[in-house]
Amino acid sequence: MIRKSKNNEDKPDFEKMWGEVEENIQVKDAEQDIVSRVPELKQLSADIEKATTAVINAKLSLESSIRQTQREEGVLGTAVNTISKKVDSINEHIDQVMEDAPTKLKVSVSVSDDDWQKIQGHHTQWLGEEKQMLVDQHKQQEVLWLKQSQRLTDIVKNNEGVWISTKVFYVVGSLSLLSIITIAMEIAFYVYFHWLQ
Repeated sequence: MIRKSKNNEDKPDFEKMWGEVEENIQVKDAEQDIVSRVPELKQLSADIEKATTAVINAKLSLESSIRQTQREEGVLGTAVNTISKKVDSINEHIDQVMEDAPTKLKVSVSVSDDDWQKIQGHHTQWLGEEKQMLVDQHKQQEVLWLKQSQRLTDIVKNNEGVWISTKVFYVVGSLSLLSIITIAMEIAFYVYFHWLQ
């Protein structure tokens, strides 16, 4: 820091000292900039994790609804089979009564084709309404899934260029800091050897 002048007197080299001070300030600023980016990247990582969790939850909800729909279809089929068996049982009892008392009891039941078609029509309509309800519920779950997927896509699009690991971030930051220090030292040597001597 103190150099000998042409008069062989010791005097401080203020320009060199000032250059070192500026270099220290630049290094501190670079370090502070790297440190200040860490919370932002942590927050971004937390937001992405939340969005991913929301998408996973939506997918699980959709799968649960599909399983529930399948169970309801099974219950509906079981109910139809039970009713059909009960009708068969009633018919068997009527046949048994008819066989036991052919002369004493004469019962005839007739259902017109129109009435039978109405019964079948009501049954078909009821099944159609149940199926439509299941289809509507499935569509609602798909819409929710698409919304969550779009939301995750938007989050990823808005944060392009930040997807690096912590290790890569510190390596790149360290190399950048070393480059700044190297350039500052080269400038200092250049000024010292070309201008001060």
